[in-house]
Amino acid sequence: MQENHIIIAIVAVIAIVLISLFIVVANLQKTVVIRVKETTPKGVEEARRIAIEELIELVAKRTTSKNDLMAAVLKASKECPFPKKTKGIAPNSAKVYLNFVLLISSHRNADAKLIAFMDEELKKANPEYKTEIDIYESEGIHQRGNRV
Repeated sequence: MQENHIIIAIVAVIAIVLISLFIVVANLQKTVVIRVKETTPKGVEEARRIAIEELIELVAKRTTSKNDLMAAVLKASKECPFPKKTKGIAPNSAKVYLNFVLLISSHRNADAKLIAFMDEELKKANPEYKTEIDIYESEGIHQRGNRV
């Protein structure tokens, strides 16, 4: 009698294991793999270009407040890194980014703290452009009185 109970228990365990395996295999076949299309570097570069151009439009206005200038500097340093140099030479597309530095430095609402903050943040984010940032910053400071 006890042998019958053991045999029934073994058969029941085997049946449970087989049913579980069947369910797992059936679910694996239904699994859908979704592939996310990566953005191309060209698309990312275009998005950055649009962002920096919007920031330039903002800082080019004479009525832009100091707080808006600070926000623009933060956004430029975090979201708009300068393009990579090739063989130590800055590409033509870097002029837009350096123009941003010039506009901030020459803006009538920018004070010394804001310019120093911009200098520090942009140099931290783009160390290979340190000299260019200094040049455009000093040119902007020089143009402060002449800017329309």
